[in-house]
Amino acid sequence: MRPPPLVALALTLLPSIAIAQSQGVPAGMPLVVDMRKIDIGSWAEYKMSMGTMTLTSRWALVARDAKSNTLELTSKGGPVAKPVVLRMVLPADPTSDDKPPRPMVVQFGDDRPMYVPKDTPTQKFQRADDKNLVAKEEIKVAAGAFKTSHYREKNTNGAVDIWVNETVYPLGIVRVITTPEVDENAPAAMQVPSATMELLQTGKGAKPTVTRKPRPFDEKKMGGLVGR
Repeated sequence: MRPPPLVALALTLLPSIAIAQSQGVPAGMPLVVDMRKIDIGSWAEYKMSMGTMTLTSRWALVARDAKSNTLELTSKGGPVAKPVVLRMVLPADPTSDDKPPRPMVVQFGDDRPMYVPKDTPTQKFQRADDKNLVAKEEIKVAAGAFKTSHYREKNTNGAVDIWVNETVYPLGIVRVITTPEVDENAPAAMQVPSATMELLQTGKGAKPTVTRKPRPFDEKKMGGLVGR
């Protein structure tokens, strides 16, 4: 059975954000990179796993001006039948409380881009909080070995561990692991699985994928996008 269009959007539009927020990741991811100083075109690709679902996501800084940074998140695999590209325009300082200069836009495959519904969750960023620092650790991922700062935040939903490195552009993220609390009143099949996000590779030269004028969001355009 396929999920209804808006549920499908939540599953495919922001996989890293949706996975994280469903398990209690803090509203703001620790940001250790100054986006105002890194090269436009910098990108990082991640492997994401949650239960039996696996996909890849690539974050790319594709534009910048005095008031904003434009990121594109491209997701492939998992439940989606087409690549999904999300364009988000962040304030010049993404950790500020400034309102994003422009609304988010989503593009499915080669379809014409659409504006994202206003109630769709957005990624927030915050400055790293020393009280959540676990340790300075060197870890190995598919992209190589990195010296990282390991942060952990616990809440009623479980624990979130995030490893960051200021040379990994554009976000600084090397690995994220979310570990939900076990619901003792729910059967094993109903437990929320843990999720991981791990750096696969980095690079430069990314160009904008979303280049056409967006149209208003249309649920009907979601048909056939979710895997069978």
